[in-house]
Amino acid sequence: MGASFGQNLAHSRKEATRRQRIEAEQRRRDELRDGYAKLKDVLPVSNQKSSKVSLLERATNHIANLEQSTAEMQARLTHLEQEVKRLRAINEKISLGLENTPSPGNTASLHSNDRIPLSPPPDEPMSHSLASVKGQEPPREESRSPSASDGF
Repeated sequence: MGASFGQNLAHSRKEATRRQRIEAEQRRRDELRDGYAKLKDVLPVSNQKSSKVSLLERATNHIANLEQSTAEMQARLTHLEQEVKRLRAINEKISLGLENTPSPGNTASLHSNDRIPLSPPPDEPMSHSLASVKGQEPPREESRSPSASDGF
């Protein structure tokens, strides 16, 4: 009687271990399936086949494209920050009224490293048309000084 009880106990332990391993493997598969579904949801929509390998390739390509875009934007940001710094320096010179401050369109008096025009020349002569806004007439071409009737 003792031998059969021991055998049953050993068998039930093996069976419990086997069930635990099966459940662990099922959880692992569910987590993988959920991970692939989440990855597919965050990637741009594609008409490609949706095998797991192609999904991973699309994700890899998308990440590489994002990294490239980030690098390009960072370079552009750096360039624009330098341009802002340059324009602020010019603005400060103009505000302080230094002798070597160029007048608009005259960059001859700037130092050699500042000889970049204040703004690029327009491609075409500037022409504009002013449409009326809510029944208001556009301003006339003749200059006028602000008066008390303007509300200032």
